[in-house]
Amino acid sequence: MLYAMSSGRPETRTAILDAARRLFEARRTPDVELEEIAREAGVSRQAIYLHFGNRAGLLLAVGEHVDQTERLAEAARKVHTAETGAEELDAFVRLQADYTPRIAAIAKVFDEGRRRDPALAAGWDDRMHQRHAACTRIVKRLREERSLAPGWSVADAADMLWELTSIRTWEDLVHDRHWSKQRYTKLIGQVARRTFLAKID
Repeated sequence: MLYAMSSGRPETRTAILDAARRLFEARRTPDVELEEIAREAGVSRQAIYLHFGNRAGLLLAVGEHVDQTERLAEAARKVHTAETGAEELDAFVRLQADYTPRIAAIAKVFDEGRRRDPALAAGWDDRMHQRHAACTRIVKRLREERSLAPGWSVADAADMLWELTSIRTWEDLVHDRHWSKQRYTKLIGQVARRTFLAKID
């Protein structure tokens, strides 16, 4: 029933986030009216302002909500606990193959919105920085283990790994070239190993 939930309750926040995610992903644009999100969530528009301040605040919170719902932190821990740098590289590629399809729609919304809203641009930049930091950590580990292919600096290798596993590359291959998840995982994994490892197992 519309407006049945108290606007200050945690359940209200979750209902808004779930509703916003559905609508943003369905429309693939940040230009979804807050009134429509409120109706979808069964709350007042004022409840959205109470919890998130504005549309940008809501969309940033949706991004965090997606990460929590899809258990990104848990998946990332499995990458970081790999026994060797080569195994961490493989696990990182698998993570991109598993996780990117789940966040691609909301990422497209962020990508469009960041070009118009400084708050969304800052949120996007923070996410890209975190992913690049993960690539840098992997490359540094390969170098420390003496398994990084000759000729690479850490900075250049991290940039290349970041681009190879980017959502844009995934979209080009999976959406435009119709690669399956299995093909993406296998071939991107092979390219990563042949590019960055001094010795291929």
